[in-house]
Amino acid sequence: MNDGEGRSKARDEIDVLWDDLGAFVRRLRTKRHDHKLTPSQIQALGHLDRQGPLTAKELAKFERVTPQSIAKTVAALEEQGMVTRRADPSDGRAALVTMTELGTSTLHEDRTKRTQWLAEVIDAECTEAERDLLLIAGRILRTLGQDASPPSASTPISEESLMNP
Repeated sequence: MNDGEGRSKARDEIDVLWDDLGAFVRRLRTKRHDHKLTPSQIQALGHLDRQGPLTAKELAKFERVTPQSIAKTVAALEEQGMVTRRADPSDGRAALVTMTELGTSTLHEDRTKRTQWLAEVIDAECTEAERDLLLIAGRILRTLGQDASPPSASTPISEESLMNP
């Protein structure tokens, strides 16, 4: 096999991985708690849960969306009582977005339901080795998702970082 054929096969495998990830995400989304929040709204709540109060600009950066897009998401969450906005003490022009008790409980119920489903599926369908590979793959995907640019040969993902979260 020459280099061109190897690259083509790798691209085909990446296409399949892309389809597999999409199918998994679509199935996971059907397992969410009974609420009317969009995936973008759930993700925004997740960032607020992990990071604490954020400005809309900071939240947009985490979400990798425009400030206008995050403004719509925050407005919808505020309308549903999931977040509040208050003046940022360090920048009077900005507002801090903070989760409410309702936002926190809704997010945690959603996570619990999805986690329970995923644990049951993994236990029923995967060997212990496959479970371990999935957990490693999850860490790789998180690492890849943290930067908009692909890792270069000079910044490889270390084996130790994958094996020890």
